Amino acid sequence: MKRTRLISIFFALLIALQACSPSTASTLSVSDITGREVTVKQPVERVVLTFNFEEYIAATGEEGISKIAGWSTQYWKGRRQSTWDAFSKRFPIGDIPDVGYVQKNSFNVEAVMALRPDVVFMPQNDLKLVQDELKRLEGAGIPVVFVDYHAQTLENHVKSTLLFGKIMGAEGRAQELVEYYTRNFKAVQDRVADISGPRPRVYMEFSGNQAGPEVYGPTWGKKMWGGIIENCRGDNIARDLVPGANGDIQPEQVLAANPDVIIFAGNYVGDSAKNVGLGYEAKKELVLANLEGYKGRPGWEGLNAVRENRMGALYHDLSRHIFDVAGMQFIAKKLYPESFSDLDPQATLQEFYDRFFPIEMTGTFMVELNR
Repeated sequence: MKRTRLISIFFALLIALQACSPSTASTLSVSDITGREVTVKQPVERVVLTFNFEEYIAATGEEGISKIAGWSTQYWKGRRQSTWDAFSKRFPIGDIPDVGYVQKNSFNVEAVMALRPDVVFMPQNDLKLVQDELKRLEGAGIPVVFVDYHAQTLENHVKSTLLFGKIMGAEGRAQELVEYYTRNFKAVQDRVADISGPRPRVYMEFSGNQAGPEVYGPTWGKKMWGGIIENCRGDNIARDLVPGANGDIQPEQVLAANPDVIIFAGNYVGDSAKNVGLGYEAKKELVLANLEGYKGRPGWEGLNAVRENRMGALYHDLSRHIFDVAGMQFIAKKLYPESFSDLDPQATLQEFYDRFFPIEMTGTFMVELNR
């Protein structure tokens, strides 16, 4: 009896020691979007983000916001001010420490290390730019997970969203988000596959200058909005004119291409601006009035898109994000109004806000001129 009692006590102590010591149950190994194998402590309590704030928040909810220990403030404060203001009204995001912004060469690896995060999330676009910093973070035992929404593929959107969910313990919510995205993505792609005939010529321009029509903004080649145009079976007139993601083309090149559809992408910069700015504070009447103003550009009166009033505008950040399906649906419907007459991109975006975002969808995110 005494020996049996001692054995029982031994096993009880062994189980207690195992519970207190590090084990595979307290870590999670994942393959990120680049194929790197990364091990992350569980549960995650402190997160650093350098991009994809909206995707992280949509996948993790308000609980995820409370775990943000640091981020790249410059990504949206002053750059996407209306978005920053909308979140600031609900959450004290101004108190979150800034770690610098990779794309502006201000990323501060020391600031990240000082925050002692359990994980750092970065976009795949930054991988080549942070090789030295990545080595330092890994050497300090800080795991870095890369995600990707810039490629705007269904595969990468899905995998990246599920990564957020799995690492942050929000798998159910992330799965619902993936199902929302996939359903709305296929609502365009499945139907586009059945369309034949000439592709409408499309010109997209970033309307970010307060001067409005007086200044031509950059357009997109094969990426971002250019990629979405192609996915919607449009003929992007700048496809072979812009070597990178975006760049400038000459006004004469727009006139020579004679686009059938013209769409502007812009962010709100104030009521006094003449650009087509959309977002949380944008007023629909002003957006439409400013869009009308672009018709007066020299030579534009002869363009097919202007003569037929096939012009529209979108919130710029409806590309390369988990809610870019709303932008895709808008463009598809603008290109093929008959084939997508039953599609409601505004409702698609509203569903995203209602189900996955912690703030209201105020303002104006898409408009079009009546034909």
